[in-house]
Amino acid sequence: MSPLFGFMGVALPIGEHWQIGLFGQSKTGIWNLHLDTVLLTLLVVGILLLLGLYIRANVTSGPPSRIQNAVESVIQFLNNIIEENLGRNPGRIASIALTLFFFIWIANLLGLVPVPVYIHSPTSDVNATFALALLVFFLLHAKFLGTSGLKAYKGHYWTNVLGGNPLWIPVKILLDLVSVILNVVNELSRPLTLSFRLFGNILAGEVLLIVWAYLLSPSVGAPITAIWNTIFVAYGVFVGTIQAFIFTVLTVAYMAIASEPAHDH
Repeated sequence: MSPLFGFMGVALPIGEHWQIGLFGQSKTGIWNLHLDTVLLTLLVVGILLLLGLYIRANVTSGPPSRIQNAVESVIQFLNNIIEENLGRNPGRIASIALTLFFFIWIANLLGLVPVPVYIHSPTSDVNATFALALLVFFLLHAKFLGTSGLKAYKGHYWTNVLGGNPLWIPVKILLDLVSVILNVVNELSRPLTLSFRLFGNILAGEVLLIVWAYLLSPSVGAPITAIWNTIFVAYGVFVGTIQAFIFTVLTVAYMAIASEPAHDH
């Protein structure tokens, strides 16, 4: 694949990653590591850490700086959404939502920066988005257990009600098995939809930049490519922000459901 040209073309092969084999496996084996995803994830963490330290050192109760004002606006916006879903003070859920939003947002934007070959934004790798979705999945069930207890959690899947006419016991057991299967499918669909939605939208944005950069030859199309890629980058910023928002809002909605006290069926 020849290098990409254009002012803002992204020099990336589509769908490929900088891989290293683990446990003596080849790069094409199942035990391989997407090193670009790991390194850029650490970069996002570093950016968030530095941003947090900067805001902490410069926070003021008076007229805020632009960065403080922007962060406070996002915090207030997310708090309002959480309060609408929970009907009460956001509490710890606000910290989770805020961290997820800024992490995903910065990770999304990294894909719009011209970087070396085989380096994608973390959220254009389904492994990273699925890891984020699994994190939400475990937090969701931990919240459910903490709010309602183990008995109600078990009752969400298996009612264990076998009283009444003994002739109906096999039917009740069968219905419970069906309930377990349906509930497991429903729970597993959440991390899948969260991960694939984010992955698909961010990868599609990067692919648009790459495809457009190849449409015209460098000698003829460079100025046009620069203009159009600037438009696509602006669109990518918009999509990246929206996708971070959607992932965060869905997480808040799931956490709100888990925060409601449940009772054993």
